[in-house]
Amino acid sequence: MSQSDFTSPPPAKGGNTAKWIAAGCGGCLGLTVLAGLALAFFINRTLRFAVGPDQNLGETEELFTYAIPGESQSIFNLGMFGLQVIQVASTDSPPSVLLTMGQLPSYLQGEEAQQTFIEQFQDSATVEGSYEFSEQQVDERTLCGQPVSVVMQSGRFQDGTTTYDAASLLTFVEYNNNARFIWVLAHGKTPQATADQVFATLDCR
Repeated sequence: MSQSDFTSPPPAKGGNTAKWIAAGCGGCLGLTVLAGLALAFFINRTLRFAVGPDQNLGETEELFTYAIPGESQSIFNLGMFGLQVIQVASTDSPPSVLLTMGQLPSYLQGEEAQQTFIEQFQDSATVEGSYEFSEQQVDERTLCGQPVSVVMQSGRFQDGTTTYDAASLLTFVEYNNNARFIWVLAHGKTPQATADQVFATLDCR
């Protein structure tokens, strides 16, 4: 997978979207679009940072083991029709690290279907503050013992009148015949190092 296979993935709120290789999903595309729209509506109404730390953080390691610097809290945990999406964040305000982990159902296994899902998900994710990304590169890394292409972006995060440097990492991995994805957002003094640190702790379960 080369860098030319991607365009810039979107910030957490608005913007352009990640373009994954279009390999054709045939008749599942219509179903995928409908599922994506339904999920986007659901997430848009429910995904907020205005929740306190969750006491059941063990449930957030159903797909991946991970470590976030400092303390973390569960933000969102959805399991529906074979789709699973889990979000955890650091406990500072606004959260300087947001980790989204997911597993896609069988009708979202094709690469074109995955692209549609990511577009809908990222456009619908609402965070406190605003991420804007411009620079992008694709880095070859290892996740769950497999080589993966990671879309890396740098930019900025703005919270009111305060602006921070920001970084984003996004990738898919096939594990046990299922497609899983990871999306790391970080901002602060060294956001890329923080995002890399979180990514390095990830492993499939």
